[in-house]
Amino acid sequence: MSCLICAGVAERIRCHGPWEERDCPACGHYRVSDALVLALMEQGQIFDVSKTRIWLASKRKEVAIPSIEIDQALLVP
Repeated sequence: MSCLICAGVAERIRCHGPWEERDCPACGHYRVSDALVLALMEQGQIFDVSKTRIWLASKRKEVAIPSIEIDQALLVP
């Protein structure tokens, strides 16, 4: 399976609810909402890898597994 952030090799983690969960050696363990994954695919967008990794690192200070929801992501054409 591939990382949703950097497209590197990542482990897909089974989880409950409307999420895709990954554990990537470079990006770490995280969840992305299904709605955001679909929006990114529809618009041909990708994450800014370095900014997303920084954001995830800051969120890990609050929660063990950070979750990225559609209202937290910036979709820029």
